[in-house]
Amino acid sequence: MTDKPDSYAGFNEYNPLLDTNNLKYDTELQQAVLKTSHGRRAAPSSQAGQKGGFFSKMKNVFNRPKNADVPVSASNSTTGRLGTASRAAQQQQQNTAVGAPLGSTARRPVTAQKRPTTAIQGAGFSAGPGAFGSYVAVSAAGPNPFEKKEESNEEKARKIEKSIIDLVNESCLAYEKNDSKTALEKAEEAVRNEKSLTRYCEEQSITESDINLQGFVTLHCANMYTKCGMNTEAINQYNIILKNKLIPAHSRIRINMGNILLQSKQYVKALKMFRMALDQVSEQNSDLKLKIRENIAATHIIMGQYGEAAQTYESIVQERANYRVCFNLLLCYHTLNQRDKTRSAFTDLLKIPFINSEDDYLVSMDKENKHANLVLEAIRDDRLRQYERKRRRFAEHVIITAAKLIGNNSDGEFVGGYEWCIEQVRASSYIELASGLEIQKAIAYLREDNFVKAIATLKEFEKAEAKLASAAATNLSFLYFLEKDLNNAHKYADLALKSDKFNPASLTNKGNCCYAQEDYDKAQYYYEEALNIDAGSVEALHNLILTLIKSRQFQRVKDYLHKYTIIQPDNSQVFCLMAQVLQQTNDIDQAKSWYLQALSIHRTDGYLHRRIGELIDGQSNKSDALQYYFDAYRHNPCDIKTLEWLASYYIETQYPEKAVEFCQQAALVRPGEIKWHLMVASCYRRAGDYTAALEKYKWIHQHFPEDTDCIQFLIKISTDLGLHDREMYENELKKVNKLKEIQQQRKTSADKSQNMIKGRKVTSTERDVSSNNRNQQIDDHRKRIPIDLDNTEGVFSQQELITTHPYVEQFPEHMKNERPKTAISKKEANTIIFDDNDDAAELLPD
Repeated sequence: MTDKPDSYAGFNEYNPLLDTNNLKYDTELQQAVLKTSHGRRAAPSSQAGQKGGFFSKMKNVFNRPKNADVPVSASNSTTGRLGTASRAAQQQQQNTAVGAPLGSTARRPVTAQKRPTTAIQGAGFSAGPGAFGSYVAVSAAGPNPFEKKEESNEEKARKIEKSIIDLVNESCLAYEKNDSKTALEKAEEAVRNEKSLTRYCEEQSITESDINLQGFVTLHCANMYTKCGMNTEAINQYNIILKNKLIPAHSRIRINMGNILLQSKQYVKALKMFRMALDQVSEQNSDLKLKIRENIAATHIIMGQYGEAAQTYESIVQERANYRVCFNLLLCYHTLNQRDKTRSAFTDLLKIPFINSEDDYLVSMDKENKHANLVLEAIRDDRLRQYERKRRRFAEHVIITAAKLIGNNSDGEFVGGYEWCIEQVRASSYIELASGLEIQKAIAYLREDNFVKAIATLKEFEKAEAKLASAAATNLSFLYFLEKDLNNAHKYADLALKSDKFNPASLTNKGNCCYAQEDYDKAQYYYEEALNIDAGSVEALHNLILTLIKSRQFQRVKDYLHKYTIIQPDNSQVFCLMAQVLQQTNDIDQAKSWYLQALSIHRTDGYLHRRIGELIDGQSNKSDALQYYFDAYRHNPCDIKTLEWLASYYIETQYPEKAVEFCQQAALVRPGEIKWHLMVASCYRRAGDYTAALEKYKWIHQHFPEDTDCIQFLIKISTDLGLHDREMYENELKKVNKLKEIQQQRKTSADKSQNMIKGRKVTSTERDVSSNNRNQQIDDHRKRIPIDLDNTEGVFSQQELITTHPYVEQFPEHMKNERPKTAISKKEANTIIFDDNDDAAELLPD
C-alpha cells in the first residue's frame, strides 16, 4: 500500500536568500548598516526608548529566539532604540551566548552616554499581544496626529464670517440675474447671520469684532431694499449705519437717503439730507460737492422753485460748466420768461469745449505713416471712441434743443430767434451744427403752415455737403408728398438717395410715392431696402405691411406683424391690424383673440367693441354680439353702424319701442338722411303709437316735401284713423309726381340736345342712368353734409365703403295698385336723334 501524498509538502521550502534568521550573523551587512547615517546616530534619550526605530525593531526581531512566546516590547529604558555603542555591547553579549563571532561594533568603545540623540524619533508605537496570540502595534502614550482636533471659538467665528460674505455674493449675483426676490432674501439672511455672529462673539468674549463687516452687510441690505422699492426699510437701515457709525463716509450715506426721499416725493427732507451731505464733504472732494449741488438744484426745480434752482446752477457754471447744468439753467430762465438771461445761458453752453469729430482725426493723421494708420484702425471703435461719440451726440442734442427754445420764444417772431442762434453757433467751435439749425428753421416754417418759405429754405441745401443735402431733400420730398405733388416728391426722393443711398427716410419717402401711384411692387422694394438698413424703422415696416395687404400676401403680412409686436408690444393698433388680416383669411377665432388683446388695453374704445360684435354676429350668435354692440354704443353713441345694427336687431325681435331710441340717435347724427326719420315714425307705428307716428310723418313732410314715401304713409295713416287730411295728401302726392315727371322730361330733353350736338345714338338705358345720376346729385344738394365718422376709427382701421341698408316698409297689396304711374313712355332702343318723326312737343312742359 503506497503512502498518500503530503498535501502540505513544500510549504516550508524557500529560497535561502530570504532566510532572515542568519542576518544577525552577517558581519558585512552589519558593517554596511553602521556606515550609513542611521548607524552613526548617537544613543537615544530616555524618551526615545518609547519610539524605537525600524532597524532597532528589526534587530530585536533578529535577536528573538525562535518559538518564543514573549514578544519584543519597548520599555521606558534605552532598549527601545539604542545607540550604535549600546547596540554593539548588546550584540556582543548575544553573540557570546550563542557562540557567534564578534562583529566590528563589539570592538568600538561605548559612547552612548556622551553622544547627542538623533533628530529622528520613532512613530510612537510598541509591540504588544493582540488577539489570537498574534503581535500587533499598540499605541504609545504620545499624541495621535490623525485624531480630529476640536475647533476653537475664533475658528467658528471666522467660519460664520465667511458664510456671511458668501451670502452677500450670492445676493449680488441673483440681482444681476434680475431675481430681486432672491437677492433680497439673501441680503436679509446675511444681516441675521451677522447679528448672530455679534452675539456669539460677546458670549465667548471674543474682542476682535469686525465693525466693517457689520457696516458692509447693512449697507448691502439697504441697497437691496432700495432696488426693490422698499424705501422705508432702506431708510431704517441707513439710520442704523449713521447711528452706530458703521461706515466712516457719512456724506455718501446721506446722499443715498436724499435720493430715496426724493423718489418718495418727500422733497423738503430730501433737500435737508443733500445739504447735510454737502456740509460733511471735504473741500478736496470737489467733484462730489458739485454733484450734490446739482441734486439740490434739481430738487428746487421739482418743487417749482426755479429762482433758487437758477442761483445754484449759476454758481456751478462759474466753477465748472457742463452741458447738463447749462441746459437746465437755460430751462429755468426760459420758464421765468427771462429772455436775456436765456440767451446768456446759451452762450455759456457754447463755451464748453467740443469733442472733435472722426474726420478731424483722419485729417491730422499722415496717410503715408503705416504705424499711425494701424493705430487709428485699432482705436476706431474702442470704448473710448464710443464714449466720445455718445458725448458728442448728447452735446448736439442739447444745443439744437436750446436753439429751438430760443427760436420759438422770440415774441412770436421765431425767424429772428433762429437767426441769432445760427450766428452764435457759427462764431463758436460748434460751427458744424449751423446747417442743422437751418433745417430746424425750415421745420419751424412748416409748423406755421408756411410751405413756401420752408421749401425755399430747404432748397438752399441742394448744393451743400452730402449729409445735409440728403436731409434737406428728404424733407422736401415729404413736403411735396403732403401737397400731393408726386412728381416733385419723386424728384427730391431720388436726389436724397443720390446724396446718401443708405438713408432709410429717403427710401421710405420713395416707397410712399410708389404706393400712392399703386405701384406696389416698387413700393415693397423700397420699404424692404429701408428695413435692411434700419431694422427698427417703424414707418417702413408699417407701410410694408399695408403694401403686402394690397398685394394679398397674407402669410408675409403675419410674419411682419409678429415682428411689429416685438418692436411695440403695447401698441393696440398693431393688434387691430393683425385681427383684420386674420379676418380676411377667415381665421375668425384668432382675429377675435387679437381684438380682445387690444380691448384689454383700451377698454373704452367703441370701435373695438363693434368689431368684436361683427365677428360674433358673423358666427350667428346675436345674443353675445348684442352685448358688444351695446358696449360700443355706450362708449361711442355716434357710431352710425352700431346704431343701425341695434335698431335692426330690436325690430327683428319685435321690440320697436326699444328701436326708437337708436333710430332717434341716428337721426341726430345724420339729420340730412330721411331714412332715419322714416324709421323713427315706422317704429312708432309698429308699437301702436299712431299719434306719435302721424306727428313724425308730418314733420318729415314739412322738411322733405318731395318725398313720396312719406306722403303715402300719411295717406295710409289718415285712412286708418279716419282723418279728413287724406284728400289733401292725395292731391299733394299728385303734384309731386307731376313735378317729377316734368323734371324728368326736362332732363331727357337736355340729354337729347347734348347728343344732337355730338351726333350719336342714345339708348334708353343711357337715359335712365343719366337721369338717375342727376336725381342723386339733386338729392345730395338738398341733404346736409353728414359727419364722416369713418375717419375717427384710427389710422390702422380698414377703410371700407359705407353700405347702408335702408329700412322701407312694405306697402299693403291694395296700396300697390293705387300708386301713380309715371307719364314717360319708353322709347325704342337705339333710336336715332335725327329722326323726322320726333315730336318737338315732347320738349315742352305740360
